Amino acid sequence: MKIRALLTTGAAMATVAAVAFAAPSLTRGSSAAERLSPAAAAQAVPMVAPPPGMRIHVLNLHQQYARALAQKPAVAGPEAGVVPMLTGHGPAAAGTATTTALVSPSATAKCKEPDCDLKWGGGPVQHAPHIYLLLWGPHWGTTALSTEVANYLTAFYAGLGQSSDSWSTITSQYKDGTGHPTFGKPVFDPSTDVYNDVNMPAAASNPQTGLTSQDIGTEALTLLSHITDTADAQVIVAAQSGTCFGDGFAGSCGSLSSNGGYCGWHDSVQIPNTTAYLPYTNLPWQLDANYGCGQNFVNGGSAGLLDGWSLVGGHEYAESVTDPAPDSGWIDPNDETISTASGGEIADKCVWAGEPWGLNDPFGDITLPTGKFAMQSLWSNSADRCVMTTSPKLYVAGLPAQKAVLGKAVSLQLTTVTDTGVQKYKATGLPHGVSVNASTGKIGGKPAVTAGTFKSRITISDYAKSVTIGVTWYVSSVPGAVKGFDAKCVDSSGGRGSNGNKIDIWSCSGKAPQRVTFAANRELQVLGKCVTGGTSSVFLEPCTDTSSQAWTRQSTGEYVLAASGKCLTDPASAKANGTKLGLAACKNTANQHWSLP
Repeated sequence: MKIRALLTTGAAMATVAAVAFAAPSLTRGSSAAERLSPAAAAQAVPMVAPPPGMRIHVLNLHQQYARALAQKPAVAGPEAGVVPMLTGHGPAAAGTATTTALVSPSATAKCKEPDCDLKWGGGPVQHAPHIYLLLWGPHWGTTALSTEVANYLTAFYAGLGQSSDSWSTITSQYKDGTGHPTFGKPVFDPSTDVYNDVNMPAAASNPQTGLTSQDIGTEALTLLSHITDTADAQVIVAAQSGTCFGDGFAGSCGSLSSNGGYCGWHDSVQIPNTTAYLPYTNLPWQLDANYGCGQNFVNGGSAGLLDGWSLVGGHEYAESVTDPAPDSGWIDPNDETISTASGGEIADKCVWAGEPWGLNDPFGDITLPTGKFAMQSLWSNSADRCVMTTSPKLYVAGLPAQKAVLGKAVSLQLTTVTDTGVQKYKATGLPHGVSVNASTGKIGGKPAVTAGTFKSRITISDYAKSVTIGVTWYVSSVPGAVKGFDAKCVDSSGGRGSNGNKIDIWSCSGKAPQRVTFAANRELQVLGKCVTGGTSSVFLEPCTDTSSQAWTRQSTGEYVLAASGKCLTDPASAKANGTKLGLAACKNTANQHWSLP
């Protein structure tokens, strides 16, 4: 179906050459063929390695195109199924839509659109999908960016279908009368299935006419002499930058449309003199639509510059497998007939993370043998939701014990390995002032309130499963003053460090008898010994890591002794130097409030 960007809501075919494009030494955006947004132009060209054996067969299909067009081949139609896209882009925008969930027009439906199952229309599905990539236009390979895009697309399609690809296998549950999609080998051969047609019709550079669906279907037909498995073939027609379209591409003629538009669509075109149809995809130059067609939707910066090609290209590939002759395959007709619904095919329901409908469908990078590629989820009837894989995996690297200092910022990134898309993170037991970002899994903040040993539990979850890991935090302070009533400092009386020496308050001097360390085992250490609590008094003793030396500071500023539950207290609320400190029932009064070291 059509992925739409709503920016407001004869002669034998002759092979001229078979080469891999070599990236020329051009600055990206320097040619008329690369009309990029200022933001995109400012980024570095991402380096994408071509897959092994990649060969681009350079052709001039002018005669074949003219002959096929003269026959006016019938396009099965519809391109159809509008899929809205928000003006926001990237992971930060996910889940921010507020659109009310759509209700199926069926009175007996037990689901809400777009989250209702696909139905079989009686038509075929592709049993052994085979992709042919047709790069359309003479500018392919003449600039650094066009070379990188060609490499990216070739690597992406070369990775699909292989045994480790558990994304494509989501389509295997959708069968026709004779079988279902099967995988386990590549659906694309980078040495034989990449073509560059340097012929571009005049209409492609005429803004008043532009390419039509019939033009694009006709271009797909020009590859017929190279295709032997038309029932399972898909021709991906990828037009060069700046191409003009007459049917509403969001970046037609290289300019971002203010009225929205589509990012890509798939259809099928009748093979001349037969009753058979050839499935094909219209995949325009995604960057001509700026961020409207997936740039940086999954990955940030230059790493996400090409996200749109795999997101849109993958979307149409999956729909061509399950509905190669629209709308006779697998589709939700109720979804398609609602004017603001997704379009009803396997990928339409999950496009752009479900943002247009206020949903939160998974998306992310998928790992193929040829690299990592940005990808959306697909609708699964068996799971009754959008999924990223048929074999969900979620691994989270364990973390060693962490040491932290009160008041000092911490930053810790959780590492996950997954094929399920977006994860959510939550934590319990973290030090006061420290939290985990629910979307990114980054732990940050400044430990506050109290020192101590914290046993935290962090849960990472996605739509399929969850994993919980434990992280121990040892939080202590740097040596410093503990200030209390009348801004006086906790002090070892007389500056002495002998056993049993009383603890008092004194004017702050910054000297050793007032330099307290709040240790991770909750000891208050001074002069190499510990502040110890008796029945009602406090004094110095050798540190023994016992409950009579374990203190917890409350957010109110009270220091509570573990052994008795009593608070460190200035007993008379006295201001005089030398006033001995003691223990009393906690009342949250000024004479029981103390600072951290």
